[in-house]
This record gives sequence, structure tokens and C-alpha cells, in this order.
Amino acid sequence: MKLRDLIAGAGLSYDSRRVNRGDLFFSTARDLNQNRVNVDDALNRGARAVVVKGGGGVAARPAVTIVECGRPRIVMGVAASHFFDAPSRQMDLIGVTGTSGKTTTTYLLASIFEAAGIPCGIIGTIGTFVGGRKLYSGLTTPESIDFEGALAEMRRTGVRAAAAAEISSIGLDEGRVEELNFRACVFTGLGRDHLDYHGNLENYFAAKLHLFTDLLPRSSHPEPVAIIRGDDPYGKRVLASVTGRKLSFGLDPALDVHPISFDAGLDGIRASVHAEGRTFEVRSALLGKINLLNILCVCALSVALGIETDAVVEGVRRCPGAPGRLEAVAGPAGVKVLVDYAHKPDALEAVLESLRALNPHRLICVFGCGGDRDRGKRPIMGEIAGRLAGLPILTSDNPRTEDPLSIIKEVEAGISQSGLSRVTENDAAHRPGYLVEPDRRAAIAMALRLAAPGDIVVIAGKGHEDYQLVQGRKLDFDDRVVVREIRAEMRAAGG
Repeated sequence: MKLRDLIAGAGLSYDSRRVNRGDLFFSTARDLNQNRVNVDDALNRGARAVVVKGGGGVAARPAVTIVECGRPRIVMGVAASHFFDAPSRQMDLIGVTGTSGKTTTTYLLASIFEAAGIPCGIIGTIGTFVGGRKLYSGLTTPESIDFEGALAEMRRTGVRAAAAAEISSIGLDEGRVEELNFRACVFTGLGRDHLDYHGNLENYFAAKLHLFTDLLPRSSHPEPVAIIRGDDPYGKRVLASVTGRKLSFGLDPALDVHPISFDAGLDGIRASVHAEGRTFEVRSALLGKINLLNILCVCALSVALGIETDAVVEGVRRCPGAPGRLEAVAGPAGVKVLVDYAHKPDALEAVLESLRALNPHRLICVFGCGGDRDRGKRPIMGEIAGRLAGLPILTSDNPRTEDPLSIIKEVEAGISQSGLSRVTENDAAHRPGYLVEPDRRAAIAMALRLAAPGDIVVIAGKGHEDYQLVQGRKLDFDDRVVVREIRAEMRAAGG
């Protein structure tokens, strides 16, 4: 039986709990036993065909088609593209990959497209949005059924020209985006992340590189383009690997797009940007060199796509940034409080370096590391916080199934390497050191109590998240809400 015959008249699903009678079901679990459970559940709910990894041991049933293959997600991508009539071939899909900067870059791009009169959808970590309406929340790079469905919905509701999407390394490795048609792909740089999945940094990089060496060249667009950070070591490798049209960006004046001059202060960014014969005089309320790089990136892409200079300048000016990315939250008088998603070494280092450059009286950093993830990054992040923050406050992130105190101990080893010693809250105001408070709310309260006018407090690791994962429970917890609550309590108490 051909794939188009399986799709005809059927719905598509990869979640057995959402299967309807007559659906085509794709089993994507890594565990073979879980595959069998999922397939049985889907068939009991009325699936008329299933696609499962070969060797899954799924027993045949009457009037049911079972397709065994090496990579069910690849087949699912083909089916989803056919089912939704390949919407990525009918718009400019911009794929953004890299360890950090993906989310802010997509928000800047969307703002520029909107300023140019081109409605633009967003797909990424915070969710899938069209016209301010959220369609989906889950994986940074959705499964192909959700991805193609979101693009089809964007076209149905008027977003017919552009979509900016974060493309994760795991999404690439699993084959979720194999059937997508990209107008342009962006590489923001590479640092340590997802090594619990990829095993090592080279595998992680190879997954990212696949977007530029395999997927982008397949594009049906007449001149697909790669936008690459050229002053990043891995970006240089991407540049060397791309054979089609490409533009480099970064702080190095030898790159295609770079700042002629810039100022990044507490009031935001001002920069004169050279971009292939054009000059952008940009202003932005976003903070730090990390956001200057994001702005350079979108200027490069805008030049490649032929967007007018005025639209680029206006789009950058009015973009407030992405939720939970150096997002300002009102704190004690004279204290700048920022919430950021930095939960990996290079992101934490970039954030702290950017904020140190703003010359605060003291830089206080509340941070932790997630459980059930790459343990090797824990001491690295501890050393970064110890070296760059004036006062690191070590706490819990999303401990998941791990003991928070065990995670903290591994991070603390890195802080000690930086030369700092553990101190009490009373001592912290008088001598260098770091604090440990496993309770995240209490740690945030501690930071706000210790902060003085002229200080910057950055609460890192969770950003836009409105939950905390603890021992199988999903607890309500939003760093931004907690800051507001503690500030109100301090004001009520006369603090």
C-alpha cells in the first residue's frame, strides 16, 4: 500500500491518547516496550494503520495495516507534508538554530516582517504564535504533524508570507524537519548543551550542521541563503561547509554584517550597522552585547531578503524582546531585576559578561542547574557564576527526579574553583563569597533583600517558564511573578 493511500481520508497522530477512529498512527517512542504499549492503545482507539520502528514486535491484527521502518518520524514528516499540502513551500520559512539567541532572533524577525507589512508567525520554545494567538505549546521544534499543521493554520489565518522557527538539534537529529522547505537558515553560534542526548559536542554540532549542508540545499526557493555568526568557532566551520549563498555577521569588522560603532548601556543598544553596502542606524531597548549579536543577525537576514532599511530599523526599535530573555521586572528602588532563560554554560557566561559591561555596583546572580540532564555542565556553570557574578546565589532550577542538594553540590564544586567561599547572608554584604539556598523562592527573596541601589539582579535558568519540575510534580512557579510578590511583601513591611 502506498503512503498516499494510507493518508487518504485519515487523520494523523503520534500520541496514542489522541487517536480517533480511522487515524494513521506513528509510534515514536525510543523504548520498544513503550512502542508496543502505544501501538496497542492506538489500535484499541480505532487506528486503521500504524507506522512503527522495525523490530518493534507489534503483532498483526485483522484489517489493520502495520508499516515497519527504520525511522518512523521520517515517514511521519512525509505524511504530514502531504496531508497539509506542504505549506512551507508556499511561504518564506526561516529556520533559526544555535545554542543561544534563537528565541530573541525569531521575535526580532517577526517584528521586522510586521514593520514591513508582512504578517509573520513564530514557532519556538515559548510556543507557536500567529497574530498574537498561541496555537501550540510544547517542544521547541514541534513534531512534524504539529509543525506542518501550524504552518497550514498560519496560511489559513492570513500569515501567507513568512514564519520564523527555532530548529533544535534534537529536532534535527530525530528528523522532525526533514520535509520542510526553508527560505533561509540562521546559525547563532554553538556552546555546550544537550550532551545528555548527543553524547559529545561534535555530535551536537553535526546535528546543527545538517540544516545547512542537507536541508537548506534542498530548498525549492531559487536562492536559499545561510546567515551565520562568523566570529564563532563553530560558525566558521558552518561558513566553510555552506556552498550556496551565505552572509556572515558578528563583531569582527571583516564580516559581511558588523557594527561600525555601538553603545550597549542600561538604556539599551545604539549601533551603526554595516550590512553589505547598507547602513542601519538601530536603536533598541534590549540589553547587552548578546542582543547586539541578535540584532546583527536579523540585519543580515533582512539584507538577504531585500527588506527595506526603514522596516528593519522600525522592527528592531519596537521589538520588546522575547518573554524571559533579559526581561525586566520591577524590583526594589534603584535595583534592576532581570529574568533570563540562561540554563547552559555559554548562555550564562554571555548574560553575565553583558551585564558586567553595564558597570553595575554589584551583579547578583540567582541560578541553578536542571536535574536529569547533562551533569557535566554543572561545575562549568558554577565556575562561570563564581568568576563573573559579584554575588552568586546557588539554588534549584528544575530538579526533576534528582535530589536538589546533590545537584547543588556538583555546581558548588565549580564555584569553589573560581576562588569564592560560601558565606552567610549577613556576611554577603561585607565580603566576597557565594550563597546557597535550595528553595528558589527564598533564594530570590534573599537576592532582593541584599540588593542595593545601582545593583543588577539576574535570575537565570527558567526565563518564561511558569512551572518548576520537582519529583514528578509540575508546580506553579514563575520567577517574574515571584519577584513581584516578594517586592510587594517588602514594600508592605517597609523594606
